Amino acid sequence: MRKVALVSALFLTMSVGFANPGQASFLVQMDLGPGAFMSDNVTYIGTIPIDSPGVAAAVRTVGNQRRLYVSGAKGLTIWDVTNPALPTPLGHYTLPHFQNENMGVSADGSKAIISTDTFGVDRNGSTSNGVHILDTSNPANIRRLGFVASGNHTSMCPDPACNYIYGSSGVIIDATNPAAPKLTGRRWGNGGHALNRDPSGLVISDSNPRLVLDVSDPAAPRVLSSGKPTVKTPDGLLQHNNVRTRALEWVPRDPLAPDYNDPTLRPGELMIGNSESNVRPNCGGNAGGLSSWSMINFDKGEPIKQLQVFRPVNGNWVDGNPAVNALGCSGHWFTVRDISPTTSLIAASWYEHGIRFIEVDAATGTFKQVGFFNPVVTEAGAAHWIDDRYVYSIDYARGIDIVRFDPAAETPSEGEIQASWLANLGAVGEQASLERYACRTSAADGT
Repeated sequence: MRKVALVSALFLTMSVGFANPGQASFLVQMDLGPGAFMSDNVTYIGTIPIDSPGVAAAVRTVGNQRRLYVSGAKGLTIWDVTNPALPTPLGHYTLPHFQNENMGVSADGSKAIISTDTFGVDRNGSTSNGVHILDTSNPANIRRLGFVASGNHTSMCPDPACNYIYGSSGVIIDATNPAAPKLTGRRWGNGGHALNRDPSGLVISDSNPRLVLDVSDPAAPRVLSSGKPTVKTPDGLLQHNNVRTRALEWVPRDPLAPDYNDPTLRPGELMIGNSESNVRPNCGGNAGGLSSWSMINFDKGEPIKQLQVFRPVNGNWVDGNPAVNALGCSGHWFTVRDISPTTSLIAASWYEHGIRFIEVDAATGTFKQVGFFNPVVTEAGAAHWIDDRYVYSIDYARGIDIVRFDPAAETPSEGEIQASWLANLGAVGEQASLERYACRTSAADGT
């Protein structure tokens, strides 16, 4: 484990404003703070501070260009991350809003969805709750296509073209005419924190119970399966976000086969979820964490089932560890990539504990922490894989931290992992605590 030395703020590439999109990087080296830690398999590349406070992000490939869409309190910024070590801005759209934790973007990158749940100020200065549809086909000239007055903490696209929008409040919005989106009067469910569409087109809700939705007709989704957390609170509270691994490899089980009920997970049968805790007193059994879920025979109506939960401090299933942070310890937005036929690697934001790299066994759903990036003052909100090595951490306080993960490097010991969790004892970021409060008060599932 490396204890990070103080680094002065050195601008690697600098420009003022977005007058010449694509011509500058804005990447700087920022102090990680005295006592900051990162594991030997993680390298700090730099930070984009101008996107602070950042909230959500999405990655899309448009032609030969890799783009990062970042939603923050100030609006939407689109970055060229084709070279993830040197991002360059393509365009910005000023739209002060709160909170839009999941960045809805069409598959071709031409439309972006921004939702507000408490307040939002449109470009004419009026205050409104609702969902904004932006034309991002030309990042240098982003414009608003339409707006519908429906407050939602998050919103997402159940179809690749974003012709429909599902809001976290449970509403379904018809956006086939993006200039005049409208509420359909139908609902996908009773509401929750967010929803995720996997590569196969299946949508899973972050609600209690979680719903597995067939959205082949996005105007009239059909519930295929559901399931509640089985582990004690706070996992029965705020279900936060989810990823279904290897969705495109899924094959329905044959009811006549002798191994029909074999509990060993096959491709497309593992879902990773997350629960967010608010103002919890420790980082052990009382804090929100990652959970693995079995989706065996979901297509036949069988309930999805929670298997295991990962919480700090030592990287295993832990209950009742010493307090680490006075205002609570919780995981937040995460993304996943498959690194072998038997293992997937999670990059998870963990508020004041930075980015956590966690392996999950594809057959059992068992977790093992294998790396970390832990600045002293961090309010990590969302970790996104850009490619198979680089992760961008959207941080409320710092902006966007960029790190590189080396799978061939040595993984940290259990002692080093525990020390990294304890490193930020008492370090509480204002933005993260406010975000927790907002999630607690605005989430539709009663947390």
